[in-house]
Amino acid sequence: MSMLKTLHRSRRGSWIYQSPRITLILTYAKAKGLDLGQVLKRHLDVVSRLGEHQRWILDRLGWLGYRSRRGGSPNISELDYYQRALGLNMGDVVKAVDAVLRAFNSRSNDVSALPPIPTLPEKLVIMRAIAGVESNFSLLETMKILLTRPKNIGDPDTFRRELRFRRTWLYSLHLIDAERPTCLGYAVAFSVETGEDAAEAYVMRAGELGLLKWIITLEAAALDVGTKNELDNLLSAYGAFMRDYLQVKVDLSEVYSAFQYMASDVGGITMATPALPIEEVLRRLRMSA
Repeated sequence: MSMLKTLHRSRRGSWIYQSPRITLILTYAKAKGLDLGQVLKRHLDVVSRLGEHQRWILDRLGWLGYRSRRGGSPNISELDYYQRALGLNMGDVVKAVDAVLRAFNSRSNDVSALPPIPTLPEKLVIMRAIAGVESNFSLLETMKILLTRPKNIGDPDTFRRELRFRRTWLYSLHLIDAERPTCLGYAVAFSVETGEDAAEAYVMRAGELGLLKWIITLEAAALDVGTKNELDNLLSAYGAFMRDYLQVKVDLSEVYSAFQYMASDVGGITMATPALPIEEVLRRLRMSA
C-alpha cells in the first residue's frame, strides 16, 4: 500500500477543517467577501444551541472540527491550503450553498446558520472534488484502506491523522459508518473506479439503493423543514442544482413518501415531518454490505 497524500497537516488551529461544514462555509464566506472570523463565530454559536436532530454527526464523530482537545484557537488562515488540498472549486461551493439558501429565501450572511451536515448540492461538490486527480484526498485509496485494513508502512501517527481526517468527510457523505464502508460507499467507489463521474455516481447509486430519499430527509430535518411548502422549495432547489451541475434531471418525487403530513391551523399550510425517527433514518444510511 502506498502512503496517503498529505492532506491534514495538523498545524495549530487547523483542527476546524476536519468539519466539512466549517470548511465549506468559510470557502463560501471568502468568495462572498464576508468576514471569515464573524461567520465562523456565528456558526459556532448556532451549533452550540442545536437540538438532537441536528447534531447527530457531531456526536458520532466526537465533534471533530468543533472542539479541540488542546483548546487551541481556530486558524482561519489555513483555509487556502485546505481548499487546494481537498480540490474544492470555490465557484461550485458558492453555487451549491446559494441553491440551498435561496430555497429558504435566505441571504449570504445567513450561511452561518447552516447545520453541521452538508446538503445534497454540497455533497455533490465534495464528491467531485475528493475524487479528482488534483485532490490530496485519495478517495479510492482511502476506501480501499477502510475495506482491507492493511498495515501501515509509514509513520503510524501520520497515517492515523490522515485517515481520521478523511473519515470525518466520508462519514458526512454516508460513505462509511465509523470506519467501514456502507452499501452506498461500496457502490460509489466501484462506480468511480470504473470511470463514472463521482458526483453523478453518488446520486445515481443512492437512488438505486433507495437511500437518496433518506439522505434528503435527514437534511430536511437538520434544516428544520416543517411544512410541505418548505419541502417543495428544498426539492426544487436540489433539482435545479443537479440539472445545472450534473447535466441530468433527477426525479425527487419519491422523497415525499418519506414524510408524513398534517393540516395546520393556518389556512393553506400543511405540516411535514419525517415519517421515521431520525435514528431509524440514520440506521438505514449506515447499513453495510
